[in-house]
Amino acid sequence: DDFNDNHVTSTDTPTLLRRRTSSRRGILARLMKRRQDDFDEEIEEVEHKFDDFEFPDSTFTFLITEPILSSPFVMGCATYAMCLTCLVLALKNELDNGTDDNPYGIAEVTRNVRATQFLGIIVGVLMDDEIPTGLELIGMGLEQNKDGDKQYSMGRIFFSSLLRISIGMMFLTCLFFVVIQESNVLDIFFDVLALEFVENIDDVIYVLCRRGFFSRRLKIAANQDNVIQCSSDSVARRIRKWSKRVIRFVYFSVMFVMCAGLSVITHKQPTGEYGCTSIVVQFGDEVWEDAWVTLDSQCSVDSDCNANQKCFQGNSHENPFCHEKRLLIFSHFNGLYTFNGLEAERPKYVEMNKEKGDPYKSTTPAEIKYCEEIKSWVFFHRNIQTSLDSKASNECQWLLRSEETEDFDLVELSTGFWRLWDGKIVDDYRIDIDCAECSSDTDCNYMGTCVDEPGYGLDQKCECFDGRFGIFCQFEYPCDVIRSEKDPNTTLNIVKDLDQDGDSITFIAVYGRPIYAARMQGKPYSLMRNGYPGQEEQYFAVEYPVNASVAVAPHKHNEPDQYDDDDFFEINNQSVAFQQLMKNYTFLLRYTGSRWYGQINDPNLSSNSFKEEEYHAFWMNSFSGTGQEDNSTLIISEATTMAHPAGVDFFEMRRRNKVFEGGVFDYDYSQYGVLIPLVAHAGAGFFHCNIPSE
Repeated sequence: DDFNDNHVTSTDTPTLLRRRTSSRRGILARLMKRRQDDFDEEIEEVEHKFDDFEFPDSTFTFLITEPILSSPFVMGCATYAMCLTCLVLALKNELDNGTDDNPYGIAEVTRNVRATQFLGIIVGVLMDDEIPTGLELIGMGLEQNKDGDKQYSMGRIFFSSLLRISIGMMFLTCLFFVVIQESNVLDIFFDVLALEFVENIDDVIYVLCRRGFFSRRLKIAANQDNVIQCSSDSVARRIRKWSKRVIRFVYFSVMFVMCAGLSVITHKQPTGEYGCTSIVVQFGDEVWEDAWVTLDSQCSVDSDCNANQKCFQGNSHENPFCHEKRLLIFSHFNGLYTFNGLEAERPKYVEMNKEKGDPYKSTTPAEIKYCEEIKSWVFFHRNIQTSLDSKASNECQWLLRSEETEDFDLVELSTGFWRLWDGKIVDDYRIDIDCAECSSDTDCNYMGTCVDEPGYGLDQKCECFDGRFGIFCQFEYPCDVIRSEKDPNTTLNIVKDLDQDGDSITFIAVYGRPIYAARMQGKPYSLMRNGYPGQEEQYFAVEYPVNASVAVAPHKHNEPDQYDDDDFFEINNQSVAFQQLMKNYTFLLRYTGSRWYGQINDPNLSSNSFKEEEYHAFWMNSFSGTGQEDNSTLIISEATTMAHPAGVDFFEMRRRNKVFEGGVFDYDYSQYGVLIPLVAHAGAGFFHCNIPSE
């Protein structure tokens, strides 16, 4: 019994059948593969019988077919040198577009351009025929029939092919840098075509040689039939098979590597990797007197707000809020702005605090972004409305806008003209924008070291030497004590930073400048234009006109003791709190982006209580000109960029408040009111460093 002898039970039958079926399938697959291989070999053998290789129409062919040092051979070498030189110059030009922060000049681009960059690389790789032709020539040289009519030197085939391949590699290198630096769709395709033309110079010169434009000898060489006769043996067939595989592998490998490199760049572009992550913005001294500012009070109707305020929702808020008109001084928004994501496919920069350049915690910052609606970069603030009439408000509520552009580089755009909004469009306005990051010690004015910055905003920053400060170490350390030109006994001391905020600056700084303070009581005559009470002259440094016996002082007070003509004391003296404040207060001198303000403040203000990280000259009403709820600013400097107030001219501010509009005091004054100089001659400076005697 076979079943018993082989110990096979009925339950083993299906398993045995499956094994036999699987074995038959494997045998069938091997047979089919063998037949396919045989068929491929037959096809290749047929191809070899009719497919001898004809050299391409290129001056590189002269390097194989013509005698060394002959005119065609020299022409081939010269053409190679010309083509290589053109590509090297093109590559150098692209590399010269780089900066220390962005050494390869990688452009920040939109999604459309990014897609075009990938297409440009794919098209460029497909258009390149030098690398595949060079590889094919090497393969054909190895295949050539040893018994053929004419033999070509493998050494010269290798030499010519390697030169071809070097041109192809240089072309692809140039192609990659051209593509990553372009920010315009058509420019990418034009550059690809230009590079392709340079790469094909050898073909153009060969055609000219064939037509006899250079010499008879070159014409004869270019019109010869140069053919490699291929062998049909099995070795040659294997060489051809592997040659085609290598060419395909190189094609797709080059395309993959270039696309992978572009993908890495594309991934980093939205993070601001290739642009400035922080910029320093310097607006001018211009103002807008009727800017609508959003307050913190929610409302339903105008009656829910105070006098001279309106209830308005706006585009940036879900609920309506009270709004009031204020004097908008653009320089109050000077300072550091840091990359904060993308908007309209371009970087958006957000205002940082005026102390260390960290993000504001409670203050709403201004923004510089791209407005797609007008194709321009704009400066705007979500709490400042250009109009409460939706029909009259401008696009994106811009306060400043660039010319129409698609550019990504704000630093470059700052060299052009901008437009300012002050209730109407003001043309030909200039602003200054610089990248806040350093790339070398040169950017630190050789007064500091450029170091990596692991914190927020900057990639690299200047670490200043002792005695220097500023973003670029551009300032010397300020005086510790300054004195008044009018009264040398009146001194203001620099406000020290006890914890130093983790940096080396030993003083509190806002807008990159120190703060000076002095404890005072009574009216600060030593810091004002008028003389001391009881003196014959009521004004300091008055000038007498020719042939006149009376002192003529501009804008003389009607009643010097009551300051009827001085809005600062007239308005504030109506408050009992201010009358008490004048008995003991802190006089503070601080920078606000363009000017120094001298202000009367709470006596408890100190380095421990002053919250410099949230200070903002506009939002803290350093000077708003709104009336009873105005500010504490008494004196103001000229516009300046100096690091300290010593040597800067100052003015006493009068008639600068809207509370006096109408009636006997109905005058048209400038936005800062009437500025009365505190010194008789411009440039003399009202404060000076108080250098202790040795």
